[in-house]
This record gives sequence, C-alpha cells and structure tokens, in this order.
Amino acid sequence: MIHTDDSIYPMRIPGVEFQIGVMIALTDFTEENGATRLVLGSHAPHDYFEEYAEPVPAVMPRGSIAFYLGSLWHAGGANRSDAPRMGLITTYALGWLRQEVNQYLAVPPDIARQYDPTIRRLLGYTAHGSSLGHGHAVGGARITRKPENKSDTGLDMWVWD
Repeated sequence: MIHTDDSIYPMRIPGVEFQIGVMIALTDFTEENGATRLVLGSHAPHDYFEEYAEPVPAVMPRGSIAFYLGSLWHAGGANRSDAPRMGLITTYALGWLRQEVNQYLAVPPDIARQYDPTIRRLLGYTAHGSSLGHGHAVGGARITRKPENKSDTGLDMWVWD
C-alpha cells in the first residue's frame, strides 16, 4: 500500500522534514522480487498523484543503502520471485516528535530501569534539549536531581542515569 512514513503526525511545518528513512538491502532488491517503489518528487509540496503517478523500483544490490524523506510516497512491490526480499529499515525522527510505538507502555519504567543507559535513551527515556522529557516533582517544580523515591516525580520521565 502506498504511503508516507510521516503521515502519523497530524501537522505539517513548511520546509521541515519530520523523518528520514534508511533502507538497507540485506538481499538484492530487484523489480522481480518487489523492490520498494518510490514516487520520485512526491515529497515536494504539490499534488503528488497527478504529476508523479508512476512509482519506480529502488533496484539495488545487497549491502546498498537508500535514504528517503518521511514525506516521500512509497510502497513495497510484489515479490514474483521464489526467494524472499529482505531489508532493514530504520527511521530517524525529530527529537520532539512522539515515537510511532509508545515505548513507555511497551517497555514500562520498571523494566527500562534494568537496561543500559544507551538502550533507555533509544527507547525515549531521556530529555530532548532543555524543555522536553524532563521530570517534574509533584506540584510542578523541575527535577534536576535523581529523586529520593518514586513519589517525588511526575509522569514525564521515569528513568535516571
């Protein structure tokens, strides 16, 4: 199904890309095995499907990497071969955007506390800049230290290094 990756966000800011995707070909991507189809130019602000209706396959050998904007229309192709097409996709988003999967529910604080600090940061258990993701003490004062107990904190950030 043709889609954009950044359609999960209910807003647009002209000139700002929210996401960038990185697709790594673990096997050859061919037209026969359903190489991802890209609608070239569809990230630009215009009527995508009138001017740029024909998607093109991202044919690339194993080990290649394709970078694409989250606003680019794309879809998986039909695999008409006898072998699977395998790839790895990771998406990078602006730090102030919510992740697609709510990691705070998928990996609750009591479990996240057991992970290495790097893993916790990748899950979103971190602050972004000086204003997003920090904790608050009950009553709204900003936390600048590890609290003595859980009851000292609000609900913004639950894991401390």
